[in-house]
Amino acid sequence: MSAADRQRTCAACGSPFAPRERTGLEAVIDGEVLYVAVHPWHSTHPPRRETEAARRLTTTGPA
Repeated sequence: MSAADRQRTCAACGSPFAPRERTGLEAVIDGEVLYVAVHPWHSTHPPRRETEAARRLTTTGPA
């Protein structure tokens, strides 16, 4: 049984997986290594600082 079948929802956003939907798999270390399923392009890991800074610059207007 796949992680997506066991979980039924994305570990990052909580939305349900569609039947036969392609998913990503991430390792989470919480005392032991666990694998969680996520939608493509979603992540349980925080964004890189550079990516987050660029996103903020594009979403905020001029001061």
